[in-house]
Amino acid sequence: MSYPYQVTIFRAEQLQKLRNVKIHSPSIIQIITGSKRLYWKESTLDLSHSKWLLCEASESLSFENLPQKGKFLSRMFSFHCLPTEAMLELSESVDDGEERPILDSDKALQDTLNALFSFDQQTMSQETQTFWLMGLYQQLAERGVLHHLFATANTSFSQKLSRYLSHSPGEDHTLELVAEHFAMSRATMIRKLKQEGTQYREVLAEVRLNHALYLMQNGYYNVTMLAQLCGYQSEGRFSQRFKGKFGLTPSDYMKTVSIN
Repeated sequence: MSYPYQVTIFRAEQLQKLRNVKIHSPSIIQIITGSKRLYWKESTLDLSHSKWLLCEASESLSFENLPQKGKFLSRMFSFHCLPTEAMLELSESVDDGEERPILDSDKALQDTLNALFSFDQQTMSQETQTFWLMGLYQQLAERGVLHHLFATANTSFSQKLSRYLSHSPGEDHTLELVAEHFAMSRATMIRKLKQEGTQYREVLAEVRLNHALYLMQNGYYNVTMLAQLCGYQSEGRFSQRFKGKFGLTPSDYMKTVSIN
């Protein structure tokens, strides 16, 4: 079942540094405890509980998660359905013109996001979930930031590919079979991805390595098992790719993660 949005929890008990974390869908990151130091363009931005990070699709983030009193906790809300054209037009009309990825939230926004977090998505219809999500979109439009979150009205092919691969990151996923799923030839898929400035193996690696972060956040601490679950035959190859992408080894990342 495909949901209109997804929530992922991230925790840390020690300073957690990550670089090049690819965002596959438009997302909001909400800090619950601790703070996040974001390296954005030429600036360093600090986020606390009252500030949300707005991430458009295909953005790569480099940041530090900073625990306070031994804990860091954040929620990432990833959105899989588009707002209406009217909402995007409203957002653009009230935009203050300041380019920034951070939104100062208020009680109304916090209440809506907390409601989305609290829902049992397995027992609630997609239509009801979408109804609530559109309420959040309307609030963001009234603040003039919704069109920054959805900078491109159309979902790119690489985003669709990422979403498909993320349902089963550990499977073999040969280029030929995936192209067949999208009803196109191998050459057509290669060409479409090249037009978007990427390659199939890059998209697959990003999905698999992001999945590794998710697994470690959920209690998987055996590197050999992690490698297998993320589609890597070699533990050494997995660790090498992980460090090359994020700047630290899987074992180093595990040491930062809360295990409570």
